[in-house]
Amino acid sequence: MKKPSWHELRSSREAAAVCALAFAAACTGALGDPVDDAGGSNAGGDGPSTGSAMGSDPPPFQPAAGMLRRLTRTQFRNAVRDVFGVEVNTDALDADSWNGNFAVIGAATVVTSERGVEQYHTAIESAVDAVFADSAKRDQFIGCTPSGAQDDACVRGFLQAQGLRAWRRPLETAEVDRLAAVASEAAAALGSAVEGVRWATVALFSSPNFLYRPELGAPSADGSLRLTGYEMASRLAFLLWNSLPDRTLLDEAASGTLDTTEGVRAAATRMLDAPAGREAVGAFAEEYMRLDRIGTQAKDVELFPEYDAALRAAMVRDMRDTWQVLAFDEQASALELFSTTKVVVNTELAQLYGLDTTGLSSSTFEVRSLPADGPRVGILGKAGFLSQFANQKEGSPTLRGKFMRDALMCTPVPPPPGDIALELPEPPADRPLTKRQRLEAHRTAPACAGCHGFMDPLGLPLETFDAIGRYRTTDHGLPIDSSGDFNGEPVADARELGMTVSASDEVARCLVRKYYAYAAGHEERKVDGSVLNTLAASFEASGFKLRELVLDVVTSEAFSSVGPQP
Repeated sequence: MKKPSWHELRSSREAAAVCALAFAAACTGALGDPVDDAGGSNAGGDGPSTGSAMGSDPPPFQPAAGMLRRLTRTQFRNAVRDVFGVEVNTDALDADSWNGNFAVIGAATVVTSERGVEQYHTAIESAVDAVFADSAKRDQFIGCTPSGAQDDACVRGFLQAQGLRAWRRPLETAEVDRLAAVASEAAAALGSAVEGVRWATVALFSSPNFLYRPELGAPSADGSLRLTGYEMASRLAFLLWNSLPDRTLLDEAASGTLDTTEGVRAAATRMLDAPAGREAVGAFAEEYMRLDRIGTQAKDVELFPEYDAALRAAMVRDMRDTWQVLAFDEQASALELFSTTKVVVNTELAQLYGLDTTGLSSSTFEVRSLPADGPRVGILGKAGFLSQFANQKEGSPTLRGKFMRDALMCTPVPPPPGDIALELPEPPADRPLTKRQRLEAHRTAPACAGCHGFMDPLGLPLETFDAIGRYRTTDHGLPIDSSGDFNGEPVADARELGMTVSASDEVARCLVRKYYAYAAGHEERKVDGSVLNTLAASFEASGFKLRELVLDVVTSEAFSSVGPQP
């Protein structure tokens, strides 16, 4: 039977009914794009529901095909910083592609434009120039005195050492020859051996071998394709540090240490213990919560004059750092993310939260605690979440609820019919209405009621927070009714919502699914069900510790195995 599209639904009642059906099916293929036998949506859906993906009898695991992944903007920035000690502005680079709501998944399908190639080259040249403009930094970076000759041992040794880290594997002799020729020719043309090294460095880091990460695998003893030691080192580094592997990790790749589960676990443990290891959770939180959108959110300047770039940056840091504090400093259950009173604030954000600003400044952040009995708890009560899912003047229970359905409960809500007006009508000036009352009127339309019934009750408890996440008790002068429900369980307000979410096994299972997709670099498939079942069980056994989930994911078969190219 042909699946109906929204445009084939002729009545608003049919639209509402199909929305309910789609939600109940939760992306198992009951509506929308077909799901192939391996479980991957042909159009990149969020994958099967909790029931089908993590059921008692999932299909056998099959590894996803190996692929090339372009560095995300953040990975490129971090890699350049770690090599050259220079911060580059990545806003000028080709944008990331967000598939499955993750840039790291989109990195396997993104296409770099000709203009994009120029932009990457310009960014690299700028970073190299910054190092070579300082003679002390330049000499330390090169580590020897080049002569400019074609067979210069200094230059060849430099290229081999820098190339190993830049390309995450040893360079072949022919590759070193070509780069050494660049150095020699540039040295002759410019009359400077140092300039020759500079241009060879630009060539080294402008290469696709730096910009793209191959995860193609090689045949193992049993004939299956497994990541090579260097591919595993790269995959670990960009997952756990969001940057290049260090020399220790590359040595472990060369020695075969990363060919064993025990070796991978030991390497990952060391990496998590390093300062950069916080990226394993922080970078995930940034993509999972789509914190990149906070910086682009516009607000009405007359209503919210305090909503400036500094406050938006503080919102991002508060969200990201709270994940890291709970996972690494407190080693708490991941579910405490929704009930914690911990915040990471500077002066501007502390003022918005109503906290004492003593000891803070715009650039000074501290971990503080909200009042134990206050109205704001967890990441759903943070300004970074609340302001993101709002418009220029007011919060949006629908957007907030939709994010919770999609990201926290893994039950995506399908898009509305194309002929439905999405804007809420403004009430007459002499008869003000709260947002709840306006939404209730909106839901009288049958085409709207089905989907809004899945989203709005989740978001309405957050109505006590405005478009920038500031606490309030009235809406257009009327008292706010902050009641709602979470999966049919009534909640009185935002605080009770956070506490209820923090006790949800469904949210815990969904978090496993999301982190797995992020780490594996592809959207969830039906054939991932057995892996997800194992990860979910161990996650629960660990007390829902994020750090343990990371270790379990990187030591799973799915992380180290790849399928053949299609």
